[in-house]
Amino acid sequence: MSASKLISPFTGPLTPTAIETFLGQCEDAFEIYAATKAATSPELSVSTKIRMVGTQMQEPAMAAWWSAGRSDYLKLTSWKDFEKQIRSRFMPKGYKLMALRTFFRCSQAGLPFLDYAAALADARNAVGTSVISVAIYKYQLLFHAHHMLILRIMAMPDFDIDTINFDNLVALMAMQWDSLVAEGTARMTTAAPRLSQASPSVSATQPRLPPLTDAEKERLSAVGGCWRCRKVPKDTSWTPHVGRTCPGDAAQGISPGRDYVPQPQVQVKREPAGAVMLLPVRNDDGEDQPDLYPDDEDQPDLPPRFTAAFANIHTSTDDYFDDDTD
Repeated sequence: MSASKLISPFTGPLTPTAIETFLGQCEDAFEIYAATKAATSPELSVSTKIRMVGTQMQEPAMAAWWSAGRSDYLKLTSWKDFEKQIRSRFMPKGYKLMALRTFFRCSQAGLPFLDYAAALADARNAVGTSVISVAIYKYQLLFHAHHMLILRIMAMPDFDIDTINFDNLVALMAMQWDSLVAEGTARMTTAAPRLSQASPSVSATQPRLPPLTDAEKERLSAVGGCWRCRKVPKDTSWTPHVGRTCPGDAAQGISPGRDYVPQPQVQVKREPAGAVMLLPVRNDDGEDQPDLYPDDEDQPDLPPRFTAAFANIHTSTDDYFDDDTD
């Protein structure tokens, strides 16, 4: 039997997610063969499984690795041992911790819900389904969603997170998210997603800012700045916020904070004034200083000027003020 009929060629990339997916497909292929083979078909020995997988490693670095150690790999006593060899060679050091970090820091923020669910699924696949249980997977999906979506789901009287399966939970939350968006209660953002990388070898689309030092945090806090976007109140377009309510900065690849909710624009209805009134205008910051009259220096101080519809109409001040007016 041709190996290509049972196992698809692996051409890369050499990322934890891609490698885990390839190894999972190999195990599925072996199980399918065992379940569907004819009675006269031979069992797949360990060496046969290893050889079939090795010949399908067409990514250049992986193909060279297989070619150099083929004789040693074929002596292994189990398929699991060969999997360990592959992971040891091509998985980055500490990849599991990085994958766990990505999974547990994944949150929806202002993303469309299904995009968030897909990113969380990729993060779980990088860790391995045996490491992240279904229960933890459901808890992460729910409690790292948009805060309004969490409240909507928790308010449902018949909702039971322990009995609902994962696919039904995704469908329920997607439906409720669409409802929140339609109502205007929640809005999606087009900013860069607030998600850590699913694998350490995939480069980000925007360069990340270096972490803040304690001194930098103290400086930002002292002036009322934000630890997330690094902006301070004197910057243009500044609005008061902290890291979790940060609106982000698309130009720097900074996504909104987890609790950021875009503020709807309030339309102010403008109506024309119904009348013009003659009232004295007094300004406490010094703008009500009277003018000088060089042609009559003996003229007494005048009261505050009047705001009138026509400036050329002469009105006696005695008509409006008593003699003791300041």
